[in-house]
Amino acid sequence: MGNRRNKWIGRPAAAGLAAGVFLGALLYAAEKATGLKVYTLLMNIDYVPVLKEYRFPAPVEFSFHLIVSVVLAVILFRIVLRFRWTGRRMAGWVTALNGIVGLGIWPVTALSERTPALGDAAALGVWLAAHLLYGGVLAWMFGRILRKEES
Repeated sequence: MGNRRNKWIGRPAAAGLAAGVFLGALLYAAEKATGLKVYTLLMNIDYVPVLKEYRFPAPVEFSFHLIVSVVLAVILFRIVLRFRWTGRRMAGWVTALNGIVGLGIWPVTALSERTPALGDAAALGVWLAAHLLYGGVLAWMFGRILRKEES
């Protein structure tokens, strides 16, 4: 049972952790380069009822993001297995689903003064592109996990 759990939960969780670090680094660099508050949005928890009352240090905020990334990766990997997606089909769906997640999160920017304005098209473009790249990285890692299982 332990080996099976590692294959279907542990490895996708590790992929989610790595892809989450990638997304965080990408949005951090984008914010520094452009001034668009996209990393600030990634770290934003102003919309979470209990947590919004507190100010957390940056590493704690980043760990919240990584937890979400790990949970999302495990769920997406289960979906990949359920629908038996492989290759380009898997890459396309995982990337698209992460784009949808990015678009779904975007409206919370209206709930904070610290994040981009809801109508900020440039910030939305960077946010969406980063989430699509995150999905591509996650799909690539899922492909490696599946190929490793086949051999």
